[in-house]
Amino acid sequence: MHTRIRLRRLCAAAAVVVTATAAAIAGATPANANGAPYVGNQYDYGGVRTPIDGDISTVDSIADSITGSTDATLADVANHRASLPYGDITPGTGPALSLYPGPSGIPASDQYSVTVDDQPSFVYESLAAKHDTNREADTSWTTFSFTGSVTVRVTALAGSGLTGCLVRPYSAAISTSFAGDTCTFTMSQPRNVSVEFQPNIHNPIQHPMLVFANPAENDVPPATGDPNVLYFGPGVHQIGSGNVLHSNETIYLAGGAWVQGAFIANGPVDNVTIKGRGVLDGSFMDTGNQDSNKNQPGMIDIADQSSQNLLIEGITLVNAPRFNVRALAQYTTIENVKTMSWWYSTDGMVAGNKALVENNFVKSNDDSIKLFWGDEVVRGNTVWQLENGAPFMISWNLENDPSNFHVYDDDVIHAEHYQIEKSAVFRALHAGAGTPNRYLFENIRVENATWRLFYLTVENNKWYDPALGYGELDQLIFRNIHAYTNYTHPNVVQGIDGTHKVRDVNFVNVFTDNRCIGDAEDFTIDPATTNAIRIVKSADGSCWT
Repeated sequence: MHTRIRLRRLCAAAAVVVTATAAAIAGATPANANGAPYVGNQYDYGGVRTPIDGDISTVDSIADSITGSTDATLADVANHRASLPYGDITPGTGPALSLYPGPSGIPASDQYSVTVDDQPSFVYESLAAKHDTNREADTSWTTFSFTGSVTVRVTALAGSGLTGCLVRPYSAAISTSFAGDTCTFTMSQPRNVSVEFQPNIHNPIQHPMLVFANPAENDVPPATGDPNVLYFGPGVHQIGSGNVLHSNETIYLAGGAWVQGAFIANGPVDNVTIKGRGVLDGSFMDTGNQDSNKNQPGMIDIADQSSQNLLIEGITLVNAPRFNVRALAQYTTIENVKTMSWWYSTDGMVAGNKALVENNFVKSNDDSIKLFWGDEVVRGNTVWQLENGAPFMISWNLENDPSNFHVYDDDVIHAEHYQIEKSAVFRALHAGAGTPNRYLFENIRVENATWRLFYLTVENNKWYDPALGYGELDQLIFRNIHAYTNYTHPNVVQGIDGTHKVRDVNFVNVFTDNRCIGDAEDFTIDPATTNAIRIVKSADGSCWT
């Protein structure tokens, strides 16, 4: 039996309660750290520990190389997107406010009502489906588009004993006022946010309320006259699950459209746009059984990796019995898409090689954002993780060697992990023969999560055949990560043997458990299966607080 480094600081309590006051929110956006010189430690194969005091030029060089590659990817994706007939994702110029009618026959939420600039905005409700593990009862949401600024009022219809409210993510820096079970705030830019009423602001929140404040639409296709446009206007549309996507096609879901359907590409497709402000609903496919749902189709499924030039923008997906968006085309943009789903195996979104995943809201009970195919930028997203899966999944049995991921300026507002041992905000359970490498995570905020921050391993699992062999994890950087809460489980970094390691993993200015970490006190690091694990913080004490 090999010896492990078992370095863990036991939390005095399961969590630190985040004080939900206007002052706390106003001061919650961290400033960037001052950088080098750094102090900390490097942990190498065999258990050797070397103090670090100075710069970390090797790490900086890797980070610069990753961003150079992904910046080029952004330009390539934008050039391809510009060739789409309705592919402009630039915010429109008006009108100042667009509210969308509630579809006939779709019941309004019984938990909340909303006005925007004193006009009612329809509030939807999705009921929890996996009753054996879901700790929430439902999720309500409203959606609208605007320019300029708007005043939003959210009223808790069943309010009792409420004392105040807040808006997550903290980084939105939205101040609120509270009176008569109503939370009032002003929004001056598009943002997907959660409105939470004190004292019910910690996991689990029984009745979440989300506000999807979209930018004004741009490049909207015509309702008639273009044979390559499939247009769904306001109202309920029952189209089923076998809808085949075609090259050079635009699918548009207008605000107020409720489309009970799913789309699939039977082979490669090019130049496909799916956009709008409407809702794609998968509840009609839900069997009510976890195992049976694994045989159901995804909501948007483009699996052929030779596909090219895909845009999914603005729509909301709810009640998927399996995954929401699998878009494995090259040159893919997933922009301002909202997903809410309850079952295990309902991943949020995964994009193909050369992709931009931006400004989305993901509320899933499996992996929210999968980072599997490389040359990808993931930024400005907000994640509410349910009890299963991970907000950021780095690998799950990958057979290829994906590289160059830049994941930054994202918010995890909740992670409801409470029973699955290997859960974490940043997770790799890599059992495949590939070697995922060159991941740069930076400027990421985690608000309401208490289980574990990092779980990075090469390990076998029941879904993988060991005869296929193992790869490694290589060159991961976690820089300027701010977690507002304490964790009850140690971070784990572990390979499977001395040949298949987790190596060159860097934790730079990670703030968690009320401190900036510079050593492995909160980590379990296996010296027999890892190498070059660096944990450092800025020597000036700035961290990212």
